[in-house]
Amino acid sequence: MSITGCAGNPESVRPEHNLAQPDINKQDATALRDGGDLRVPIDALPSNFNPKQVNGARVVTYQLAEAILPSAFLDTADGVPAVNRSYFDSIELVSTNPQVVRYVIAEDAVWSNGRPLSWLDLRGHWAALNGSDTAFEVNNHVGYKDVARVERGATDKEATLTFNKPFADWQGLFRPLVPVEVTDSAEAFNKSWLNGPTVTSGRFEIDSIDTTAKVITLRRSTKWWDTPAKLDRIIFRVLAPAARADELANGGIDLYPIGGDIDLFTRAQSMPGVEIRQATERRAGQLTFNGAAGARLSDERLRVAVAQAIDPQKVTDVVVGRIAPGTKAVGSHIVPPGYAGYRDNSGTLPFDPDAAKKALDGLGWTMDGKTRSKDGQRLNLRFIVQATPTGRAVSGVVAEQLAQVGIEAAVETVPVERFQDTYLQPGNFDIIAFEWTKSPYPISHDRPVFQEPVGAKAGNNFGRVSVPGIQELYDRAIAEFDTAKRDELANEIDVLAWKYAHHLPLYPESGAYAVRSDLANYGARGLGAYGFAQAGFMK
Repeated sequence: MSITGCAGNPESVRPEHNLAQPDINKQDATALRDGGDLRVPIDALPSNFNPKQVNGARVVTYQLAEAILPSAFLDTADGVPAVNRSYFDSIELVSTNPQVVRYVIAEDAVWSNGRPLSWLDLRGHWAALNGSDTAFEVNNHVGYKDVARVERGATDKEATLTFNKPFADWQGLFRPLVPVEVTDSAEAFNKSWLNGPTVTSGRFEIDSIDTTAKVITLRRSTKWWDTPAKLDRIIFRVLAPAARADELANGGIDLYPIGGDIDLFTRAQSMPGVEIRQATERRAGQLTFNGAAGARLSDERLRVAVAQAIDPQKVTDVVVGRIAPGTKAVGSHIVPPGYAGYRDNSGTLPFDPDAAKKALDGLGWTMDGKTRSKDGQRLNLRFIVQATPTGRAVSGVVAEQLAQVGIEAAVETVPVERFQDTYLQPGNFDIIAFEWTKSPYPISHDRPVFQEPVGAKAGNNFGRVSVPGIQELYDRAIAEFDTAKRDELANEIDVLAWKYAHHLPLYPESGAYAVRSDLANYGARGLGAYGFAQAGFMK
């Protein structure tokens, strides 16, 4: 999966890169000039800037959070979490029975309103996310619901968490941390950051949010107490993928993700002053099936047949094969490829169109011309994809494969900005294609994806598919500190996800970015943090 530029553009020709490591043009701070604007294209503005609120839990919100909010841990280059020393002097697992974790907050750490970070922020964050008050519209309760209490330590700068049951992924808590001003009430949590963050703490702070131009501008914070950033500003701008190559060539942005877009890849190869950087990411494409009550694919047998009609390897070859030849389809719902615990369980539900046809026949969906029908209804499935080259590529391959077994895929290509609120979250689809971004804690991170739907609340289980026995396995896995045993439990969870066709993993992201060659400490981050703190431009 290595990428080099073409010989026609010497500036894009670079040595082979180890994809297990970030590809960011790593430089010492002394090699960077002070100042400059980093201009980053995004798909859409957040509909809520609170990353812990259900509508705010999006990639762009977490990008912003790294620049403007505290986090207990940050991911290092190899994906291993390390204590974020700008905010915490120490974070220590004191005991495991009962489990106790002690946080010592940096003395100089303050919020943008001048209030010192304190144990009250951790207590407020926990109280909002532990599920005890359902008025708080949280993305998930994982981990926080296992904490019995958060108490003041020797000073206001020390907090102690005591757990009522073991939680092995405790390092994933408070990532990021939102201020007590946001968690003070459900009203504040749900609505006070609808139009933008009001209290922040980071190397950067909000300068402006222009909802007409769809631009978020951050500026270097005047209240920052640690090593200052090199950049003056970070500018996040909504820009359609099809427009990004021209904008980079014209100097309007400083990079763009290539993903599976062969046009963006080809353009970058011959663009002066631009190079392609690539590193393995925790991001993968998949298909989510609508298994909610009343939905056509709530019939598990039909859902399984649909999944068997689709070849993930063929989709992978089409989407990323020309950019990263030899890429294998993703074989696990839980653990990303490249992790020690990864195991390919796709053989549990393999691509088998003949088996799919036989199952459809058995369910009474018989061929009627080119499409199957039953009781006067055609087997027609609404297939939602984003209006991007990757979306169109995925829909083309999948629709063709479904047609071969007599299923008509009614493809709807929708604007990126409307995708989540109009289609994904309300379950307005039969099949929907998008990419999951994983975390360093794949078991606890993915539990909301398999959350048991209760009324309108389904966490990140957008297809609302129930998998018998999976919650009990998650309870055991989240409480297991032994790595080998956790890996085995994750494997059991994955086998169940395949068996019930919860969703269908497809391709790993290429991890490729087109980047200005003079941009340092930023680009293809791989398993590491975004790196706004170290980013800058070469002298």
